[in-house]
Amino acid sequence: MHIVISGGTGLVGKALSKKLRTLGHSVSILTRNRENKQNESNLQYVEWLSDTKPEQELGNVDAIINLAGASISKRWTKAHKKRMLNSRIKATQECIRIMQNLPERPNVFISASAMGYYGISRTDTFTEESAPANSNFLQEVSERWEKEAKPAEDMGIRTVYARFGLILDSKEGALPKMMLPYKLGAGGPIGSGEQWYSWVHREDVVHFLIHALEHSGMEGAYNVTAPNPERMRDFGKELSRVLRRPHWLPAPAFAVRMALGEMSVLILEGQKVIPEKTKQSGYQFYYENLDHALGSLLRKK
Repeated sequence: MHIVISGGTGLVGKALSKKLRTLGHSVSILTRNRENKQNESNLQYVEWLSDTKPEQELGNVDAIINLAGASISKRWTKAHKKRMLNSRIKATQECIRIMQNLPERPNVFISASAMGYYGISRTDTFTEESAPANSNFLQEVSERWEKEAKPAEDMGIRTVYARFGLILDSKEGALPKMMLPYKLGAGGPIGSGEQWYSWVHREDVVHFLIHALEHSGMEGAYNVTAPNPERMRDFGKELSRVLRRPHWLPAPAFAVRMALGEMSVLILEGQKVIPEKTKQSGYQFYYENLDHALGSLLRKK
């Protein structure tokens, strides 16, 4: 297959592109600047979100995977919140425009979303069929993100919304930031510790996306979260055990809010998200339990 990826140089995109190529697929990565990016075997870089028309370079496309969006792991200033929303909206709108102008429309469009779609709760359990419990910035971004992808359905393209959990990776994303206090001997409970942490190993994200590509019956929203979320206090205890560092020094909620501002919602609040429809699709998680996931990422680090 010829697969087009936006956000192909990010945390998930890099690993996904590499895996697809090892499986024999051709990959085109949409990029704002292809300077110093060399085309390789089964890999090309195509400029977009500028004055270019990427559809003229892409040729026949079997699938588009939309992963583009500004990081949520930076402080949420007013300007960055605007970037977080606008980057996702513009990228998704451009994917739709490209599909409308390709010689033949792709078979499938997979667009990233986030478990933030459900709002926050310490008591509710959310599956793909759940309505949002409440509204906040991340919930509004996720809902708008999916809405902008919906025109693909109207074009007759099989459309999958991948609602990512908190992706675990040893070098990028939230996990290295969470590890730092433990490495300094100052790790411990964050806030109440009761908040849910619906995590997923990066390898499972990559394999789920390939699973969605290959299974033509899949469409609509899917939770890309491990089947066994953890409360933050238990996540921290497991992290301390794997790192062989103490878990003792509490970080009060007010201190986290002062340090991180509005972004603290990622740590102090959460939601228990279960991948019910994802498992029904036949996907089998490589990492269902946190001890296995953290062990694979950190024991040799």
